[in-house]
Amino acid sequence: MAPRSNPLGRTRPSSRGQGPRPRSRPASLAGDGRARPAWSARSHHTPGHTAGHSAYHLPDRGILITGDALVTAHPTSRRSGPQLLQDMFHTDRSRALDALEAIELVDAEVIAPGHGPAYRGLPKEAVALVRTRAEK
Repeated sequence: MAPRSNPLGRTRPSSRGQGPRPRSRPASLAGDGRARPAWSARSHHTPGHTAGHSAYHLPDRGILITGDALVTAHPTSRRSGPQLLQDMFHTDRSRALDALEAIELVDAEVIAPGHGPAYRGLPKEAVALVRTRAEK
């Protein structure tokens, strides 16, 4: 059985309890010989849930990982689709709403939230839904 590896070239433990397998070859190497991931990410500061909260954009993949800045479901919510978490989960709800500006114009087709299923659509559309719901 071939080793299972992630894009960074690190091995994962064997599912058969045999311990870690040898490292496979990294996806790419820089000129200095150090391993580089086969993808890139851009950070967007989205305070509100916590002061240091960030969302991550994977431009090569068209994915925006919003974490808790924007979710699509939560056990404490009766709604589905793009929304903020309940107020009790934010350190500052008004900052959480303002922080949506940081992700609104990101060029992505899929949003991967911290809670709920992936949202297929533009961040601008998702943010508009969140703002509409927040006003109610």
